Amino acid sequence: MSDIIDFLDARITEDETEARRQLEQLGTAAATADLRAFAECEAKRKIIAHHERIDWDYEPAGDPDYMEKFLFILAEVYSTHPDYKEDWRP
Repeated sequence: MSDIIDFLDARITEDETEARRQLEQLGTAAATADLRAFAECEAKRKIIAHHERIDWDYEPAGDPDYMEKFLFILAEVYSTHPDYKEDWRP
């Protein structure tokens, strides 16, 4: 499971870096429209952090395989990346 988490973390970091680069090119006037990219990255990080905090031994936690599918869904947007693994495809 750490493979997909490491993969997602690296892609989100790349997204943030690209958003920051574009933000610097746009200047402050047009920048507010592109702040969505940062919010999206933060939301993805929260989903991953929540998944990592779950105590899977606690009965109501749910099925780890079922919950892992959420990570696969997040990773699917990066399916053209060379490090993407086809067995992650939901």
